[in-house]
Amino acid sequence: MDKITKEKRRPINPQFFDVRKPLPFPEGHFDAAYSHMLFNMRFSLEDLRFIFSETNRVLKQNGFNFFSVRNQNDKSYGRGIEIEKGIYDINGFQIRFFTEEEIRDLTTAEGFEILWIKEEYEEPVTLFLVSSRRL
Repeated sequence: MDKITKEKRRPINPQFFDVRKPLPFPEGHFDAAYSHMLFNMRFSLEDLRFIFSETNRVLKQNGFNFFSVRNQNDKSYGRGIEIEKGIYDINGFQIRFFTEEEIRDLTTAEGFEILWIKEEYEEPVTLFLVSSRRL
C-alpha cells in the first residue's frame, strides 16, 4: 500500500440507531446522508416526517440527502394484504410503496429541494432513486 492510500484510509465505525428517535449528532454535522429502501419499512407518515426532519437537522446547509424507495411500479405493489394506504403485508413483510408525488410532498415539506428522481429496476424491485439537497 502506498503512502497516500495509507494516509487516506478511514476506519468504518458502524453505529445503530432507532431512526424514530432523535439522532445523536449535532446540527449541521454531515455533508450527506444516504439510505437504501429504509423508508419502505412500516413507518407512519408522522415517523417519516420526523426521520426527514432529523436528516435535515444533522445535514450541513446545502447538504445532500440521497435515498431509494420502492415505488408503485414495483411488481409486488398491490400484492398481499393492504394494511394501510400504500403499505402491504407480503408474506409477513410489511412494505410501503411510494408514488412520485408522495416523495415530492414528503421531501419538500421537510426542507429539501429535489434535484432529481430517477426510476430504476434493481432485481427484483423497482425503485425511485432520489437526490435532494437541504435548503
